[in-house]
Amino acid sequence: MDCIAHRGFAGANPENTVAAVEAAAARADGVEVDVRRCGSGELVVHHDGTVDRTTDGSGPIADHTAEELAALSVEGTGQGVPTFEEVVAAVPDGTTLHAELKERGTGEAVERVVAAIGCDAVVSSFDPRALTEIEALPTALVQFEGEALVSRARQLGCSFVHPNLNACNTGLVDRAHGAGMEVNAWTVTAPGETDRLRATGADGVIADFPDCCPA
Repeated sequence: MDCIAHRGFAGANPENTVAAVEAAAARADGVEVDVRRCGSGELVVHHDGTVDRTTDGSGPIADHTAEELAALSVEGTGQGVPTFEEVVAAVPDGTTLHAELKERGTGEAVERVVAAIGCDAVVSSFDPRALTEIEALPTALVQFEGEALVSRARQLGCSFVHPNLNACNTGLVDRAHGAGMEVNAWTVTAPGETDRLRATGADGVIADFPDCCPA
């Protein structure tokens, strides 16, 4: 059972930063980050549409240049909001990068960066239309609910489904496996949740803390 560090183990590290990716890669099989485009056009790694929650700045990501975002401090650590290129470069061999598209129009650029730098990668999104931009990399459809997740993902040609942990059960896992897809459930915050998901046959957990990784 794989362990995927949600935002670089957001419960233990400054989320979506280079430092979080580096620390998480030492423990996890994969590292999940969020991708959107900033005001100067670069892809950056940040979950929210604004910087207010996680940094000492304020305002939309789209109103900041990459240089301005790099100068912010994420969760008081001095780590700035990184570019997607910086994050891809920080992923070591043997670790899979899971890049979640938060906006449409970013998929082609994500594929270019991954191809240029080189790493194992999966592209995920809640938005099916965003996933249709991906041509070369394996994809994962993310949903809160499990109903119709497998059929929608199969129509999109996905290799993975990422259900919310509360929607992940044996029936969903069996349907996904029958369709040739693997199942990674999110967001796991306690080891007991990992144990429950293992019993469903899920292939991986997307976790906030290292101690939620399967033993």
